[in-house]
Amino acid sequence: MQEEFRGRKKELKALDRKFRQNGFAMTVLYGRRRIGKTMLINKFMKDQSCKCISFTSVERSESELLSMMTDSVLSVLSPEMHNIIQFNDFENIFDYIGKFAEKERIIFFIDEYPYLARQCPYIQSVLQKVIDTKWKNSNLFFVLCGSLVSFMKDEVLAESAPLHGRSDLELKLRPFNYLETAEFLDGYTNKEKAICYGLSNGVAKYIEQFPTSVSLDQNIIDQFFSVGGYFSEEQIKTVTTNDRQNPALYNSIISAVATGHTRNSEISSYVGAEDITYPLKILTRAELLERRMSKKPYYVLKDSMLEFWFKYVNRATSLINADNGEAYYYSSVKNNIHEFMGKIFEKMAKEYLMLHAGKDNIPLLTDVTDYQVSVIDEDKKQKQIEIDLLGLNGKKILLVGECKFKNAPFDKAEYDNFMEKIKYIPAVNPTICIFSLGGFSDYVRQNAGKCLLIPIDSMY
Repeated sequence: MQEEFRGRKKELKALDRKFRQNGFAMTVLYGRRRIGKTMLINKFMKDQSCKCISFTSVERSESELLSMMTDSVLSVLSPEMHNIIQFNDFENIFDYIGKFAEKERIIFFIDEYPYLARQCPYIQSVLQKVIDTKWKNSNLFFVLCGSLVSFMKDEVLAESAPLHGRSDLELKLRPFNYLETAEFLDGYTNKEKAICYGLSNGVAKYIEQFPTSVSLDQNIIDQFFSVGGYFSEEQIKTVTTNDRQNPALYNSIISAVATGHTRNSEISSYVGAEDITYPLKILTRAELLERRMSKKPYYVLKDSMLEFWFKYVNRATSLINADNGEAYYYSSVKNNIHEFMGKIFEKMAKEYLMLHAGKDNIPLLTDVTDYQVSVIDEDKKQKQIEIDLLGLNGKKILLVGECKFKNAPFDKAEYDNFMEKIKYIPAVNPTICIFSLGGFSDYVRQNAGKCLLIPIDSMY
């Protein structure tokens, strides 16, 4: 069954715009695994009428990679010469492609480029030479793609990299936002779509594990808490520890952050290692963790699927293997889904605000973040203030918001508490907004005034 292509309209438009320009063009596409990079380029190539060469690098020897690329190139450019022509090295292959591209538009797509570059380190210099001396005068549309984000940043895009300055288009493919995720989930309620967004982190391959012909509870049980489920321990390893030494340490760090140990000292104590500076840096570079600044910097997981897995699934591995995962889900996980969704709902609200910035009564914002500060209250006591949403234009605070992912309506006590916190925000007449899964009580609706009340259904 052929997978249906959804979303990525901006990226397709950018690729098409570059493709329609005459002459040589190079695109660098990168982003984490399973996010849909290959599907994007396959869709792009399918929409073109020119010859398209697609080569996927794997962890093989140099000679095998050379043979595999030869097959890919000849099958498109000279199928009649298959098993007749042999190339001695990659430079000869690239020259061969270049000669054809002098006469016609050709797309050459190298997928999982880091595997090729690691096995053949000289390939970077070869590509640099062939681009500068041969391809630059051709009609080749060259696409380099990779899932190892840190490698693509450091070895392809960095100023010190041989290929720096050769690309005409750099695309970093990000997870879908909550609205794009919902396009995959027709048939689910908006609450269920939101939960799927949290469980999938907006990653295309993960969203596909939630067919709406099956109830959400059953999908969660089948995919997370059953033997043979997609989100197995082996699947998680491909995300967290691929190409890293000491994978147990990296998994423990992620587990620490997922379970609330977010400060450097807390993480160090949890994993039993004194110096975790380097693995924290690696996980941050890989965009699995995000370092947030405050008086004491702390870390958060950028992947909500991993957060759910390490918080709820990791501890239940033995039960799952004993075929008791379903019982565990209903007894220990289902009632905690709303708590898990708290931060995801804040993320959804941030996306909503940026999508509506400058319209629909939302001020023009350049960033939306959270806010934590310690203040002295009216009784001269220290008080910790936490704000879910702080909308900024530059450094100016234009918006303050609150989020609640619970079935009950946002009530008087919550409203009064939120209004009290706003007194300590250094802003003049900011726009005030409240996002709520369960809607709003009569009291809140009657006393909200200019406060924007946004139920979940209005977000979709």
